Amino acid sequence: MRETLKQSKFHRILFGEFHRNLKISDFDIGIFSTVTFLSLFGVVMIASVTIPLTDGSLSMTLNHIVKLILAIFIGLLIFRVSLSTWKKIDISLIIFSFFLLTLVFFPLIGFEANGASRWIRILGFSFQPSELMKFSLIIYISSYCFRRMTEFKEKWLGFWKPVLVVISAIALVLVEPDLGSSAVIFLISLTIMFIAGAPLKQMLIIFFMGLSVFISMILLVPWRMNRILSFVDPWSNYGESGYQLSQALIAFSRGDLFGVGLGESLQKYHYLPDAQTDFIFAIIAEELGLIFCIFLISIYGYFIFKSFLLGRRARIIKKFFESYLSYGVGVCIAFHVFINIGVSSGMLPTKGLTLPFISFGGTNLMLMFALTAILFRINLELQESSEVEERVLGV
Repeated sequence: MRETLKQSKFHRILFGEFHRNLKISDFDIGIFSTVTFLSLFGVVMIASVTIPLTDGSLSMTLNHIVKLILAIFIGLLIFRVSLSTWKKIDISLIIFSFFLLTLVFFPLIGFEANGASRWIRILGFSFQPSELMKFSLIIYISSYCFRRMTEFKEKWLGFWKPVLVVISAIALVLVEPDLGSSAVIFLISLTIMFIAGAPLKQMLIIFFMGLSVFISMILLVPWRMNRILSFVDPWSNYGESGYQLSQALIAFSRGDLFGVGLGESLQKYHYLPDAQTDFIFAIIAEELGLIFCIFLISIYGYFIFKSFLLGRRARIIKKFFESYLSYGVGVCIAFHVFINIGVSSGMLPTKGLTLPFISFGGTNLMLMFALTAILFRINLELQESSEVEERVLGV
């Protein structure tokens, strides 16, 4: 006999339809605590970086808080969508993402900032479509590898179909231009396909093809080549292309082990450009020191580990779509963290990518909460399937 719903109306509106009210224990406490800490810490750091600068900087902090609330709301909406629904709408979602990517090149809708056309503006709101494309590709590739598992592993055409979708997305993002997001999209897609069991020969082909394209994009564009040269020795070109990285390294040196104190950064006073976005980790290092930076990296590491653990758990019980999704989410966040921290600390060439949950910027914040919501949904549905199995077996 079918079990009747025992959900309250409030729970149904907030979380979607389940056979019971959800409890805190139904959510992964580790992931929840991590995201809560990173988000609140992000508000503190945005306030620390921006409020002392100008009279209007308080509005930037309030703006970030509003975007955080909106990101939480979007996360709740994403959580309400069942995983089976994502399987059904994956192609529609990727088509919609391509449509939005093309809008950045349309006058009055797309707009340029810092020499790149990466944003669209509708009804006064700005949005970066490449962030939605990352989310859509994680859904699409996970779904494709699940639905066409045999074809994907055994036939050349089965492998190249999703690859062509990825190449098309990367091509559009490169035209904006946005080499950093293109690299992240490429690496995320390749990792999910590798986990799904793509043949090694095809993987090596697409990897070296992608690598050659990115190297060409650097060698053929003078300002990108200057960034590479500045990365190798920022002090030799301190006044021009090496300025930003030099200022970031000064921030790290001032922070030492324990930092100069929260709110006491000097580099944020217009010395370090993009201090609230791409280089916020350098300000964290300056104000709170190396020890706290290691702690912060460990927090991210824990979050990524939890997503991989969830993927492994799903794989063991042969929930392959859920497994690919979990790994995709973990890899996406891992690459964002690695590239942002690598750039801020001088380990990687300068490239604009925000620090997840912390940097100022609404679209990436929405992406991070959408991905977190997917993890919560996977965890809950795995629990639900276990409960159903226990009831059927009478355990």
